[in-house]
Amino acid sequence: MEKKYLHEMKDNIDYLIRTDSLTGKAVFAFGHCNATEELIDYLSANKIDVKAILDNNESKLGFVYRSVPVKSPSFIQGYDASNSVVLIASKAFAQMAEQLRCSGYNGEIARVVDYNSFAEYSLSEDTFLHKKERLLRGAATLKSLKEQYPKSHFVICPHNALGDVYWALAFLPGYCRKNRISDVAVLVIGNACRQVAELFQTSNVIKLDQTAMDELVQAVLFCREENCIIAHHDRPYTDNIIRYLDKHELSFIDYFKCGVYGLGKDAEPSLPLGNAAFTNTDVLTKGKTAILSPYAKSVVQFPNTFWESLAENYRQKGYQICTNVIGDEKPITGTQALSVPINQMISAAEYAGLFIGIRSGLCDILTTARCRKVVVFPDCIYSTTNLKVATFFDMPGWEKIIETSN
Repeated sequence: MEKKYLHEMKDNIDYLIRTDSLTGKAVFAFGHCNATEELIDYLSANKIDVKAILDNNESKLGFVYRSVPVKSPSFIQGYDASNSVVLIASKAFAQMAEQLRCSGYNGEIARVVDYNSFAEYSLSEDTFLHKKERLLRGAATLKSLKEQYPKSHFVICPHNALGDVYWALAFLPGYCRKNRISDVAVLVIGNACRQVAELFQTSNVIKLDQTAMDELVQAVLFCREENCIIAHHDRPYTDNIIRYLDKHELSFIDYFKCGVYGLGKDAEPSLPLGNAAFTNTDVLTKGKTAILSPYAKSVVQFPNTFWESLAENYRQKGYQICTNVIGDEKPITGTQALSVPINQMISAAEYAGLFIGIRSGLCDILTTARCRKVVVFPDCIYSTTNLKVATFFDMPGWEKIIETSN
């Protein structure tokens, strides 16, 4: 879960606690995902128990996180609506809230984080004015970009997600050849995504913040701007392609190859030729260092004990153990903190000899690294589909650990 949204969620929970909105109530969460687990962690730290995680996906029923079971939404019908509350930390808040209301639940429903700045479910004059102002700002940004890059086709990466940007850039040359596009400008969020784009030696990379990006995307959609592509596979950028997974099997990589760019399944990705040499070699034992990467924003996390056990196992095999960290992330107990620039990450893993990471965008960046690579998957279902995370986010050529601990 991105820090911006995590802080927003914690602030909203703090407000609910201060106003006694949770005191004495049966608390539920709707939708099992990484954000919901962060929600439960924070509630637990504040001595608030969650009765159950409600989820429509039958494949997830029976899973337990921190003693909180995943149950069908009908489970809440056994509780007094006047003395219960459902907390939602999902992008699908509107649909979830509507489902609860249609099922007869009349208790409190609280959105604890707002991912979707496109959706404001109100017909008030203030909402229309707000949306108009956003659209005008986005249109102004689009106009400025078109003036600055008059010959460029814009490739918009709307989320701060390393893996998304990696595959958007890896298959971009195939898209350009197919559509006879000779000049592109790539728009990303934040420095990390900019560095991923630069791995592919992209000459025009434009960095925006999340607010400016959301406004730009709103203007592109509203104005039906044709000289661009929003390089993402989910609504509102595509026609709800995730529903394809209800009856077919399509991988995360195929989403970009086929769903976003319309290329054939045999299309090959381009290589990240902007990889730089690892400069901090004196801190690692060449060929005998294990780099652990335990953090991710989009998948459920594992307890530190899992990583501590893994570290000890490889320490006994004679490995130096490092934890890849950024910002305020903490190294696993007993390991050395290691911070590597994105453009040196491939070289660092190759120098170390062994990379073990939870499935994240960093794994995508290391796709071409020539070293031993192990990816750790949570044993759970992806989103609203029936596919396991390990199936949808498969990493061909990697060793796999499918972990059920929680």
